[in-house]
Amino acid sequence: MMNKRIQELVIQSGFKKYNKDDGIYSPYIEGEPLNDELQEFAELIAKDCLIEVQRCTLRNGDTEHNRALSKAMLAISKKFGVYEW
Repeated sequence: MMNKRIQELVIQSGFKKYNKDDGIYSPYIEGEPLNDELQEFAELIAKDCLIEVQRCTLRNGDTEHNRALSKAMLAISKKFGVYEW
């Protein structure tokens, strides 16, 4: 069974089920090039992760810890090319 949050992101990014009963989502149609939905899906996952890290930073009063989390957020942002969340 697909994780509920991942399923929400799959649908939000534009993936479609091929068959109502098989549970398979895909932006790929045989013989056609891959489209932008896969990129959108990956960006949504990265943004969701960044939001969680940001929440941890806001809840934590430890300045040194928060600096480390901020550096991690910047590294994730750069790695996935996601700068707004």
